[in-house]
Amino acid sequence: MECSRGNGMILNVDGSSIGNPGVSGFGGLIRNADGAWVHGFFGNLGVTNNIIHAKLMAIYKGLLLAWDLNIKDLWCYSNSKMAIKLITELVDEWHHYAAILNNINELLNRDWRVLILHTFRESNACADYLAKHGANNTDVFVSIAIPPVGLNLSLLADASGTWFIR
Repeated sequence: MECSRGNGMILNVDGSSIGNPGVSGFGGLIRNADGAWVHGFFGNLGVTNNIIHAKLMAIYKGLLLAWDLNIKDLWCYSNSKMAIKLITELVDEWHHYAAILNNINELLNRDWRVLILHTFRESNACADYLAKHGANNTDVFVSIAIPPVGLNLSLLADASGTWFIR
């Protein structure tokens, strides 16, 4: 979760599905280089049969929020290697996720610096919490300025650089 650039922001995102098929959600949070909370979000996708949709939606909504907050230097972390691969490789216009991938790439091509990076699940606990909250909520999208109380310990662990054994 480290960001070596003083002005860079960190975006952690995740998707969640309660069953397959099942109710799915997405969520994420933006932190400064010290790990302090800046902003968060979550949302519900209804019933889906593929977790990749939720993971891609988390990336899209997180990038959109960061852009709206006028963040110009961003490290975006996802624990989905498949989602990252889909974003970084060309897919044809008939691909199942072509529309959301095009939306993500349109955001990436704007005037800002964004790196899409992989992180392990253990380092993505706060985004996982928000994604599960999204799946268990009925709202399509919620932007949150203050972290939910349930995130406090995970935020502290992330900010202090706590290591987890895999």
